[in-house]
Amino acid sequence: MPVLGTLAAACLVLYFIGAVIAHLRVGSRNIVGGIVFLVTAVAALVLGLAYHGP
Repeated sequence: MPVLGTLAAACLVLYFIGAVIAHLRVGSRNIVGGIVFLVTAVAALVLGLAYHGP
């Protein structure tokens, strides 16, 4: 089910982008963990698209 994995990775990317933006809006600078998970989700999405195609 490559489509499900691609959708899950895309949703995680959107979630972590929103989380980082929300932390920045309230003035919290403790976003290293969110950025690490965002990069991991982006890597999973890119690798999934490269392997299975769009």
